[in-house]
Amino acid sequence: MVFSSIIFLFLFLPAILVLVYPLPRRLQNVTLLAASAVFYVWGAGEQTWIILSVSLVSWVTALGIFKLQGKKSGGFFFFSSLLVVAGPLLAVKYIPVIQSALDNSSAPAQLYLPLGISFFTFHAISYIVDVRRGTIEPSRNVIHYLLYLFLFPHQIAGPIVRFSEIADEIAARLKPTTDDILYGLSRFGWGLAKKTMIADNAGAIAAAAWSQDWQIDTKAAWLGATAYTVQIYFDFSGYSDMALGLARLFGFHFPENFAGPYRSRSATEFWARWHMTLSRWFRDYVYIPLGGNRHGRLREYAALLLTFALTSLWHGATWPFLIWGGLWSGLLLIERITGLRNVQGWAWLRRPFMIFFIIVSWVPFRSPTTDSMMQMWNAMFHQTGIGLNPIVTTNLTPIGLAAVSIGFATFFLPQAIGKRTFDFIALRPDGSLRRTLASVVGLLALIGGATFSLWSSFSPFLYYQF
Repeated sequence: MVFSSIIFLFLFLPAILVLVYPLPRRLQNVTLLAASAVFYVWGAGEQTWIILSVSLVSWVTALGIFKLQGKKSGGFFFFSSLLVVAGPLLAVKYIPVIQSALDNSSAPAQLYLPLGISFFTFHAISYIVDVRRGTIEPSRNVIHYLLYLFLFPHQIAGPIVRFSEIADEIAARLKPTTDDILYGLSRFGWGLAKKTMIADNAGAIAAAAWSQDWQIDTKAAWLGATAYTVQIYFDFSGYSDMALGLARLFGFHFPENFAGPYRSRSATEFWARWHMTLSRWFRDYVYIPLGGNRHGRLREYAALLLTFALTSLWHGATWPFLIWGGLWSGLLLIERITGLRNVQGWAWLRRPFMIFFIIVSWVPFRSPTTDSMMQMWNAMFHQTGIGLNPIVTTNLTPIGLAAVSIGFATFFLPQAIGKRTFDFIALRPDGSLRRTLASVVGLLALIGGATFSLWSSFSPFLYYQF
């Protein structure tokens, strides 16, 4: 079940809203947890026990870590608990790759990741580490903790929410106001429109360009790479918009996950705007513990490269993902060495360069193999044909072209305009007209997105695979 599916839009969500709203908070928590469990079991089935095991182990071990604070055995127990919590993710995601390398086989054994296990693991690790650091106290209410992990808006693909960010709202949140409901529906509708109207239609063109059934040509390669650049942003940011909107409907405030990343002037700025909760997670739990920028330049550069290598491996233990990470970490390193990351001017030159770099760097991220990556890059930078190949041509529908064109145009919008249109709709208390317009636009987007959901075929969110 995904947020853009007919079952979720017209059955699951309305039923949960009707069930939850009349209840007192304590019963709301139990009902939301039950609904979240149903949501997860619907997609994961028998694999649910793996996620439940990770959840219960992290809750119990955090209580133990808190009691062992200051004792010699505390450190060993802490690192052991991290290994146990991360074990299922490491086993399912990387052991097949290691076995394949040892056996010299061409492809690793296919093991299916439990749905959302990466994000469950990140949430659990952040909780354990924060308890260890003393920044939070562990929850002694297992219902509250399980609701933190299983809450269905962020369950499958984020945003990554720290326990401290919603602990008070789990324990004592206010009932949603009219503004909360309008904001939630508007934000959800905006994300649904981004997913069904832009991302899915751009994705059809990208999939055609990456098809191996026909030799790719230069025009198709650039069109496909641009279409994928549009698809992954509108797909993932659309999911985040829906998650934030759903959370607000139930009285929760999730952190923002995107802030116009394609309008960045540098790689440093891009990663401060793209999947922000993941970037902060790696900063706080990997980069800073490795030394960050506190122990000299060489230590800083090493920490940066290692952090990005781990980010690449999290997405997948394949050469294309490592190459993708290498491109970004290399540009980040150049900006640090030269000081370009602190330069504010030259936007007219730096923004087009970043668009070019972003489009090129998404090629390995999208490519299933090194060969397909090299085929796309070769076609992009060497003329290999005089016309679009038939597979791409058949997918160039008016809606698809409009989706890519609109998506690409937003890359060059001024920061303020883009923030108010394609990144989020915010109901601000600075004038009733603006509030009304924001609500109307969001609700129209909800109607349009729901209509496209009825009309189009099923399309899962891209980040579900991670």
